[in-house]
Amino acid sequence: MKHIVILILITGSVNVNSQSVRKYSNEFLKIGVGGKYLGTGGSLVTSESDPASVFYNPAGVGAFDRVSVSAMHNSYFAGIANFDYVGVVFPLKYRQNIGVSLIRFGIDNIPNTIQLYNPDGSINYDRISSFSISDMALFLSFGRRLQDTQGLSFGGNVKIIKRDYGSFANAWGFGVDAGVQYATDKYRLGIFLQDISSTFSSWNFTFDDSTKKVFAATGNEIPSSSSEITLPSVHFGGQYNFLFGKGKQMKFSPMGKVSIYTDKRNVLLPGPVSADVSLGGEFGIYHIAFLRFGLSNFTKATNDLGEDYLSFQPSIGAGFRLNQFDIDYAFNNVGNSGVGLYSHVFSLSYRFKKKDKYSRPNVAPENSPSSPNTPGNNDNIPVKLD
Repeated sequence: MKHIVILILITGSVNVNSQSVRKYSNEFLKIGVGGKYLGTGGSLVTSESDPASVFYNPAGVGAFDRVSVSAMHNSYFAGIANFDYVGVVFPLKYRQNIGVSLIRFGIDNIPNTIQLYNPDGSINYDRISSFSISDMALFLSFGRRLQDTQGLSFGGNVKIIKRDYGSFANAWGFGVDAGVQYATDKYRLGIFLQDISSTFSSWNFTFDDSTKKVFAATGNEIPSSSSEITLPSVHFGGQYNFLFGKGKQMKFSPMGKVSIYTDKRNVLLPGPVSADVSLGGEFGIYHIAFLRFGLSNFTKATNDLGEDYLSFQPSIGAGFRLNQFDIDYAFNNVGNSGVGLYSHVFSLSYRFKKKDKYSRPNVAPENSPSSPNTPGNNDNIPVKLD
């Protein structure tokens, strides 16, 4: 009976229709990357300091003035599943930047017990093999800050998706994202168009005769080659920076995001076009330490007495910046799944020293009073995480 697990993973994760629009297609791309993003409940839509911004607004790629790298490793479900990410941004001339990012969400060493039984019905443990299930995505990003407009930048992603379910099934996908953001000393606004092209994935299935017999014996339909479509979604919002303390070295930044999905989802406002809200905030202390919180996954639920109430998922986080390093932590629900599966998330970013050939827009250094929110230009002074 153990082979039933394999059948569930295969038949429950793909659609057997020749072409279908799936409500939760490629959802691994919506889990989120980076301790800052996850610590604020996924409420970010603007950023200027983290290559992981390609996942929540590629316009942030246009704001870099130096080579920057970031990485994250996280384990879910007591180490059963692993989520890995690495990304880098390279500044070019004329305030143009490019980025490359790779993520993998996978489960490895899954026992394949389809061949467990010999033809005579006896058990042969030597016939147990293993396989992996993995979802991977490569992001090629471009961003630019407009020369004559301080704080305005735009960017986009081309993403290539590769999904493998052992030797049973695999898929290739392709999609495009785009974003715009505007940042000043006091506030930031952003719009992220995810899967703006609709993301297409093409599935191919390969089963040997013994596997087909198991499918038939358990009443499962044998999948055939198919395509899968992820519909576009729009995410917009921003944050406002309240500066206080001596020299305005303290900061509180409330932030919020509204997400519009072009399909029906179990979110705050379900319907043919669904709407969801994420709220968060960040306390910055002397540009070095940061405390974060977030509220997300708002849904209408009913208790045991039949009374309706508003359900949501909280998250918390912290960050520390020292010179060119950012270390971020988040305690967050797994992809806002609503099933109470929380995980500890750590991410690390590093900014190489700035080179003169990388030109910046005409803005003041971060540590000057006139521009407290612009990324730092002094590599020897700790600067804040924006």
